[in-house]
Amino acid sequence: MITRESTIEDYLLAQCRAHGFLCLKFVSPARGGVPDRIVVAPNGTVFVEVKRPGGKLRKLQRRTHAKLRRHGAEVHVVDDRPSVDAFVAKLLKTSSDQQRAAPCPTDT
Repeated sequence: MITRESTIEDYLLAQCRAHGFLCLKFVSPARGGVPDRIVVAPNGTVFVEVKRPGGKLRKLQRRTHAKLRRHGAEVHVVDDRPSVDAFVAKLLKTSSDQQRAAPCPTDT
């Protein structure tokens, strides 16, 4: 059975919701190649491109992702459940690392 892109996107949405992240559908009518989702987590906002398992980025997507990265954006590509899990784990780790490094408000 072939896993559809929508199945991976549904899983990403469920995992983001389970961890309290916003997972917004990103559509830009005037510009093609933009990532499918914007994920807002405690440590920041990142773009996520969702592909079917083994799916490849189109040329326009590669160029748009590179442009976003050149402007300081973080762009991830997920194409199966393990890659979604790794993406969410990275967001959770970064968030907990920042919490540990943040000064306590009562320390100032």
